[in-house]
Amino acid sequence: MKEVTRYQCEFCKKDFRTPDKHYCKKNPELKNCFTCKSLKGWLESEDGVDVGVGVIRDPNYPDCAADVDGWNIEDIKSANYNMQCDKWEQGTYDWRKDFNEYEGMEGIW
Repeated sequence: MKEVTRYQCEFCKKDFRTPDKHYCKKNPELKNCFTCKSLKGWLESEDGVDVGVGVIRDPNYPDCAADVDGWNIEDIKSANYNMQCDKWEQGTYDWRKDFNEYEGMEGIW
């Protein structure tokens, strides 16, 4: 067997082969929606483009208690999660509540 070196992100605990290439959305220095106490959840966009076989929806956007408007998940990703939002406050979003609708369906996965 060969020994292998892995690097673990201190925020999300994921392992990587190379250091310093992971832009973790849970890093509080980036001041984005994922670590903000104002995040209530994510809303699905109702807008989209009809491509003939269905509608391609616009990206989801944060449901913000601080009334920040105009960002969606694609904007946040394109900035490598480095939003530096003026309304940002340190908080912890309970990601488990997004998956409550799938509770009891673990056998399907």
